[in-house]
Amino acid sequence: MFEKLKLRGQLIRAFRTAEIYRVIKRGDRTSYQFPKIHQIDHQNTYTRYAFSLLNGIDPELLTKKRWALRQVLGSNIEINGSLKNFSITVHHKSLPKMLNYNYEVIHPHIKKMELPVCIGQDIYGSPFHGILRI
Repeated sequence: MFEKLKLRGQLIRAFRTAEIYRVIKRGDRTSYQFPKIHQIDHQNTYTRYAFSLLNGIDPELLTKKRWALRQVLGSNIEINGSLKNFSITVHHKSLPKMLNYNYEVIHPHIKKMELPVCIGQDIYGSPFHGILRI
């Protein structure tokens, strides 16, 4: 439970740093409304935050302020969603600098393809492959 509260606080700090909030002024008091956090899914390999933006907050802010989100949450973030509902996935490890080609690992994924092309692998180690069309 305390882990989720810590992660929630980290996401709110990221929103504050990136200035993704709505400002409410009442007299001489100023308060901030942050996007509504729906779910925090913390796994061994990633942490996913699901949230919705408040009405009046520009969805383009997430892409414009991606650098600020990366400074708080980490450099391996993935932002998905549109208009109102979004998710930010923070991967706990980054892509390797060098990949070793191992035919035995790749073969099960490409054995039924006519002319397969192995491109690389994703962050979880699964190979990227495709079919070369002529």
